[in-house]
Amino acid sequence: MKKIFFIVSSLGAGGSERVYWLMSQYFAQKNFDVYVVFFDGTHQCFSVDVPGVKFIDLKTRKASRSFFKLLKVLRKARPFAVFSTTDHINLLTAFVTLFVPIPKLIARASNNPTQMKNFYGFKARFYNLFNYLLLRRFDMIICQTQEMLLSTSKLYGLQGKKLKVIPNPVNVYPEHTNLEKASNIQHIVAVGRLSPEKGIFRLLEVMELLPSNYRLSIAGEGVLLNALTQYVSAHELEARVTFLGKVTNIPDLLANNKLLVMTSFTEGFPNVILEALAVGTPVVTFEVGGTDVMIKPGFNGYILKQDDMNGLRDGIIKACNSSWDHEAIKADTLNRFSLNHIGQMYKHLLN
Repeated sequence: MKKIFFIVSSLGAGGSERVYWLMSQYFAQKNFDVYVVFFDGTHQCFSVDVPGVKFIDLKTRKASRSFFKLLKVLRKARPFAVFSTTDHINLLTAFVTLFVPIPKLIARASNNPTQMKNFYGFKARFYNLFNYLLLRRFDMIICQTQEMLLSTSKLYGLQGKKLKVIPNPVNVYPEHTNLEKASNIQHIVAVGRLSPEKGIFRLLEVMELLPSNYRLSIAGEGVLLNALTQYVSAHELEARVTFLGKVTNIPDLLANNKLLVMTSFTEGFPNVILEALAVGTPVVTFEVGGTDVMIKPGFNGYILKQDDMNGLRDGIIKACNSSWDHEAIKADTLNRFSLNHIGQMYKHLLN
C-alpha cells in the first residue's frame, strides 16, 4: 500500500486546508496509506476522525519552525508521494526533500502570484524569489485555473509540462438545499478572511447603494475586523450588517441566505463559491480567478467587472429578485466538481 502525505499549515478554515482534507479522504477510499501533516492544531475546523486517514500534528505552529520535525517524519515514513500547498509550505517541502528522496513530489499553487504582489509587497516578492529557485524541485505543480497556470509559468520560468490545471473539489451536502423564503427582507452573505485582498470595504460601500430591506451577514475573522466595524458604525449600517465571526457550519449558513456575494480583488479558486453552488445558492461576484469556470451567468449567478460598484449593486438586486432552479445549480456543481471527479485527476498525477 503506497503512502501518501498531504502537508498543510493547520486544520483551520482555509481553502487549501479544505482541499487537502477532502483529497485525503479520496485517496483513503482508493486504498492508499494516507497521512495529513499539519503544524498548528489549536484551531480545528475539520475533523480528524476520518476513516483511513492518519493525522500528525507537529505542534510547531509555523512552517519556519517545522524543518527538522518534518524531515524526521518523512525520513521515518518514506512516503511514495508528498502533496504540499501554499507558498510557505511548498518552500519548506522543497527544502526538506533535499535530504529525503520522494518519488512523487507535488505542489499546489493557491493564488495568482502576480496579483498577490499588489497586496503583500515585500512578503510576496520574498516568496516569489524562492519559488523561482525551488519550485523546479517538484514533479508537478497544480494550478486551479488556466490564468493561474500562465502567471505561475511566466513569473517562475517553469515549463508547461510541470504545470497542470485541476480545479478544487466540493463536498456533497445532501441535507442542504437552498429554499426560497417569502420575505420582504433580502438576506445576502459574504464568507472569507477579513483581509485587504478580500475587498470587504467595497461590499460595505455597495450596501449603502442597496435598498434598506437588504441585510448582509459576514462570516470570517481577520485583521480588518475593527476597521470594518468602525466603518459600519460611521455609516449607520449597524441594523443591516452583521459580523458573525468564525462559522463552522458554512453549508447551513449558505443555504439559509438568498445569495452569496464576493468582492475580492484576487482569488485562486474560491472554495466558498463552490460550497454555495453545492447547496443551490446563487453567487454574485467580481471577476476573479476561477469565477468564469464555476459561474454560468443567468444559471447560477452573475460576474461583474472589477470595481463596477453600480454593476454589483444591480447584479445583487437582479439575483435577489430572480427565480433560480436551486436543485439544477446543485446538480451541475456536483457533476463538474465532485470529489470523485477531481480526485481522479489528482490520482493520475501519480502515474
